[in-house]
Amino acid sequence: MAKPLDVSEFLAHLPIFRTLDRVSRLELADAARARRLGKHEYLFRRGDMPTGMYLVVVGTMKLSIPAGHDNLEKVVEFIGPGEAFGEALMLLDHPYPTDAQALSDCLVIWIDRRDIDRMLDHDPLFARRMLTSLAGRFERLLHDIETISLHTADERLVDYLLRQPREGDMTRLLFNKRIIASKLGLKPETLSRSLQHLSVVGLIAVNGARVQILDEAALKRMVPGMPARAGGLDEQAVKHEVDAAGVEVRQSGVDGKSFDASLGFPEAEGGGNAQPSTVGW
Repeated sequence: MAKPLDVSEFLAHLPIFRTLDRVSRLELADAARARRLGKHEYLFRRGDMPTGMYLVVVGTMKLSIPAGHDNLEKVVEFIGPGEAFGEALMLLDHPYPTDAQALSDCLVIWIDRRDIDRMLDHDPLFARRMLTSLAGRFERLLHDIETISLHTADERLVDYLLRQPREGDMTRLLFNKRIIASKLGLKPETLSRSLQHLSVVGLIAVNGARVQILDEAALKRMVPGMPARAGGLDEQAVKHEVDAAGVEVRQSGVDGKSFDASLGFPEAEGGGNAQPSTVGW
């Protein structure tokens, strides 16, 4: 039988909260609130005022700037398990400039701004951890700006693929073509052509949702200076804590069917098996 998630133990595995003493973590955990979101559900919308910060326990959240017409958007960031978001606008007390939408069934934890302010006032090491987290986010944002402004479509795609979780030399495209293309500042058809080109030259192999990295060294030479994800997240410990709590939330993209049947991309939903496809985009 699934037991409740131990929020205090979960916080202990996250870089921002790792240095807090047990009593402080328990106080935060007691005041925190969990929220489940269905796929496509919004956590907040652009213009809403922040009341705290969020932590993703399970699933993936998408931060995007809505265009206001034709359902267009600019995807800014994907937030996965063990990652925090919303803290910068919380500290500034400014409205959110983005929407936050669940790309899969999600479980998030909300921590009240007043509790964070109290920890910042009394724990300099916690404040330093918060600054480090924000600095890492800023570095990745600058990298994204450089990539979108100065890199070719192939280079942007390589940068994205090398950042995805891998088992051996295999990774997966967890989101639909439109969402990935928006994150990379590309048109969907341009993304398709880049996947095809990298396959033709023998750097990757695409089979439905799965992408095999065939020549990692050559791919890395295409995107020199790629910064690592900052913060030292203990991903295995976070996963263990979620698994131990028996949290059952359907993940996006894992064993998912094609989210674009004509192009063989995976859909961000569970069930079924990804169908093999050629790269004839």
